[in-house]
Amino acid sequence: MKKDFLRLLKELDEDELREELRGLYERFPALREYYKLELSGSTKVVLDKYKMDVRKAFFTGRRRMGKRGRSNSARVIKDFKEVSIHAKDLIELNFYRVAVMIEAMDHYNVDNEPFYNSMLKSFERAAEMAKKELMLDTFREMADKIVADFEAFDSDGEGLDLRRRFEHYFE
Repeated sequence: MKKDFLRLLKELDEDELREELRGLYERFPALREYYKLELSGSTKVVLDKYKMDVRKAFFTGRRRMGKRGRSNSARVIKDFKEVSIHAKDLIELNFYRVAVMIEAMDHYNVDNEPFYNSMLKSFERAAEMAKKELMLDTFREMADKIVADFEAFDSDGEGLDLRRRFEHYFE
């Protein structure tokens, strides 16, 4: 497949390549998002759009949390991963998802073990990405705030798992 693609690129002249690229840009929204990130000086606008989508996955505007909040927010992150240029933005979006999950747990009074475990795994995934990219110091404050927000919500103190995970990565 890749070999055929490279052969096609060699066969096309410059004008045909431009036309092909223009057609792809018009056809695929992910490509438009990618170029929006690539060509703009800042990724903030696009990142904020994806953050809003993560938030909408949990806070649907109804009295109850969306039934598919976790899977919809995971899909938003997957979509962003396809177009993101900087690892920092992807890590930030992952930590943001954890913060919104904790906010949803508090707001909707969620006492659901699968949801709780998903939040822990999401935190761990974000911290692991930050570690891999050597950005733990960059995200220490954000992660600590997430843990503090959870501890304020978790008045029983049973949720020490999140503090332990934080200490594993950030201490």
